[in-house]
Amino acid sequence: MAGLPGPGDRIEARCTRCNDVTGHVIVALVGGEIVKVECCACGSVHKYYPPVAAKQSQAKNTVCRVRAGSDRKEAVSTAKAASSAPGSTRNTLSKTQKAVLEIEQAWQRSMNQTLAEARPYSMHEQFAVGDVVEHPKFGTGVVQELLPPDKMQILFRDGNKLLRCSC
Repeated sequence: MAGLPGPGDRIEARCTRCNDVTGHVIVALVGGEIVKVECCACGSVHKYYPPVAAKQSQAKNTVCRVRAGSDRKEAVSTAKAASSAPGSTRNTLSKTQKAVLEIEQAWQRSMNQTLAEARPYSMHEQFAVGDVVEHPKFGTGVVQELLPPDKMQILFRDGNKLLRCSC
């Protein structure tokens, strides 16, 4: 009987506050079943939710079309998000997913149009519209607009950012 978990033992469970599978400590048992646990990450005490194994892709043999200006990885992730959304069909995406996809496609188009080498970002440098900029946090982006006297708008993979420059 040493193999049965008891109060104070550590187990893996889904945390309702963290929205992730984390380490938990058993707080209460009823009839040999775990009913309450405490999350080791955030400290919340809640009902026990067993960790769910990663579901196998329901759309095993679905065709994933790659649109012009996008890459396969992006198309696969978009198709998975669309098929896994509850109550949605494959052709409908949420507004947020559409916005993210549009930003990604605009970034891809901008990157495909520019052949310039990426310059490291510095707020003390001068840039022109169309310059490719390498930012340490946001990655590679393309200057979309200069806003004198000291700002520029750059399209990065995760959206537009307003950064300082010497115009």
